[in-house]
Amino acid sequence: MDERWTTVTLAADAAKPHEEALHWVTSRVGTGIERIRVIGVDPAIEGRTGPDGKRVADALADAARSAMPDVRVEVRRHAGPFAAALVEESDGGDLLVVGTFRGRRGSTAGGDPARVAERAAVPTVVVPEGPHPIDGDVVLAVEEPIDERALAIAVDEAHRLHRRVTLLRAWEMPVLTRTGLTDFAEDPMRWRTRNAELLQRVTTDLTARYPGVRFHPLLVEGHPGHAIAAHTRRASLVVLGLGHVTALSGSVLHDVLRETASPVCVVPRAAHGAHDVGSAEVPAATGQPARSRAAAATRFVR
Repeated sequence: MDERWTTVTLAADAAKPHEEALHWVTSRVGTGIERIRVIGVDPAIEGRTGPDGKRVADALADAARSAMPDVRVEVRRHAGPFAAALVEESDGGDLLVVGTFRGRRGSTAGGDPARVAERAAVPTVVVPEGPHPIDGDVVLAVEEPIDERALAIAVDEAHRLHRRVTLLRAWEMPVLTRTGLTDFAEDPMRWRTRNAELLQRVTTDLTARYPGVRFHPLLVEGHPGHAIAAHTRRASLVVLGLGHVTALSGSVLHDVLRETASPVCVVPRAAHGAHDVGSAEVPAATGQPARSRAAAATRFVR
């Protein structure tokens, strides 16, 4: 799958977490980006920045033009909830990029970029404020079945950066229920062995499919959100597929984005075709046109 992103939608925010997001976008100069769409709020409520008094979205657009002079840059503004605007605008491009502050308010998308990332119509990269760790592997969170769209993004990024793909499988023991533990969970070693076998199958399969890519399997015990976030300190990019976006009602996604030290690419349900998620059944709603999917998702963001 070709993950060449020609149109990038970039969120502008008066708190300026977008500065790191813009840096991430401009680092991809020469990769095929042709247009950047800067999304801001209504000028009547948008803050001004800098001695020249320019509004936030305009200043961000100027910075993008300066860094990427061959790329067409446009500004679009919305009144109302910014998170809803980003979801609505996401299907106008190939990729949505938002900035976020770790552990404090003032992030783009109303302080919770996970709300946008899980409902956007396209893959969404959430870029935390710096300092970022040194560039390491591209980390793909392994799920069952494998998310083919997330896999394609991870492989393409590894090719571009000349890095390995770390296949990270995080697992934890199931919690106690009224009926007690399952047979598998009664023996921690059996549970660990099951996950290790899954990771080995995935590694063997992907190594055969992509002989030019180095894959590094990594099995980690612990809550998936915290375990994945812990490995962002040594990652160039972390990629989360559909299974991790929807797992435990999105708690894995929220934990990763709240704690991440590296950019995270989230592949939401609406960004998938019926063929993208291994052999898993994808609900019929994902077959809707992108504009319909984004509009439907917007109702839940407001």
